[in-house]
Amino acid sequence: LDGVIIDQQRKLMAPEKRVREVLADGGDWIDVRGVRKHIHGYLKEFLFDPSLAEAKIGTLSGGERSRLLLAREFARESNLLVLDEPTNDLDLETLDLLQEVIGDYEGTVLIVSHDRDFLDRTVTVTLGLDGSGTVDVVAGGYADWVAKRKQPSEAKKAPAKTAPSPA
Repeated sequence: LDGVIIDQQRKLMAPEKRVREVLADGGDWIDVRGVRKHIHGYLKEFLFDPSLAEAKIGTLSGGERSRLLLAREFARESNLLVLDEPTNDLDLETLDLLQEVIGDYEGTVLIVSHDRDFLDRTVTVTLGLDGSGTVDVVAGGYADWVAKRKQPSEAKKAPAKTAPSPA
C-alpha cells in the first residue's frame, strides 16, 4: 500500500518556499499520479491563478495553503488516501473541488469526518460507530447509516419465543 494522509493539522509547508518549489521541486512540470502536467495548468485545477507559482507560501491565505496541500498530496502516487476532518476551514469552492478530486481518485479513500453532508456526497460505504463498541458497515453515506440504525434489528422483528407451559 502506498498511502497519503491528510490530517487536521495540515502538514506545515515552509513559509519561505515558493509554490513552484512545493509542487514541482522548482521546475515547470509535475507528475500527477503518473501523468506529467505543467505546473500552471495543475494550479488552475486547484483554483489558483498560475501567477501564484512564484508566490511564497507565507503570503498565501489559509484557504490557499489548504488547497496547495491538497494539490501536493493528490499529485502523489498512491492507492490509499486517508483524510482526517478534511472539510475543516475550507470554503465552499474548495469543498466542491475536494469532492470532485475524491470522486476521481482511483484508490481507496478513508474519511474521518463529522461533516454529514460531505460524507453523504463522497462515500459509498460507511463504517459507523454507535458508541457501544459496535461498528456498523452500511452501503452509502451518513444518512444511510442513520436510516439503518432506525430500523428494528432482526432480533426485535421476530416474535419472542415463550417456553411451553407444563401440561
